[in-house]
Amino acid sequence: MKKDIFIYILFINIFILFCVCLETIKIRWQFSQEHENNAYLQVANNKLTKINFNLKTEYYHLSSPAKVERHAKEILQMVEITKAINITYEK
Repeated sequence: MKKDIFIYILFINIFILFCVCLETIKIRWQFSQEHENNAYLQVANNKLTKINFNLKTEYYHLSSPAKVERHAKEILQMVEITKAINITYEK
């Protein structure tokens, strides 16, 4: 009787130890996956930071007053007003 109880407790302990080992392996695998994801996200963040910097530089370049004035003169063929001009419309 005591021997049967001892074997029963031994099998329960082995089963619990097996479950703990599987859980440890699963947690280590998840940790390695998260580490890889973190490295990938850092690389992606660096790329996006560079793209953001380039876009901000381009925005400031395109919206500079000199660029707007040159665009108005060359493409839209606008002229700078140096004196007041009166425009009268005929009916």
